[in-house]
Amino acid sequence: MKIAMAVKTKSEESAVAPLFGKAKYFAIIDNQDNKIEFIENINRSGVEAIKLLLAQNINIMLMSHMGEKPFSIALSRGIDIYYLGNERITIKEALDKLNNNELPLAKNLNTDLFFKHGKHDHGHEHDHGHEHDHDHIH
Repeated sequence: MKIAMAVKTKSEESAVAPLFGKAKYFAIIDNQDNKIEFIENINRSGVEAIKLLLAQNINIMLMSHMGEKPFSIALSRGIDIYYLGNERITIKEALDKLNNNELPLAKNLNTDLFFKHGKHDHGHEHDHGHEHDHDHIH
């Protein structure tokens, strides 16, 4: 089974990146041998990132914030998506929480927790200099 998560750096000690589609890299973990492979998120687009991960034959995704389209595509392909929350978390901590059954399946949660770009709370506000107009599933 392969597990994917968006990460900030190509390091096993990396923190998980808060925004799925904008992440610089993805960590792909093979839970058979716990080997971690890093792939670059060249396009910085959520939909393109899902395509990249599907090509890696992933089964599980761990994420904090993700757009509606990549979320829907991943679910339609049978990928289990687990929500990591808003706190800073490393690859190892995220895997430990997954292995200890401490992460909720995202499809069972209110999608506002992870769809609202720029409205997540990690100690500061975002001002991107432009407006967003998103339709969200409730």
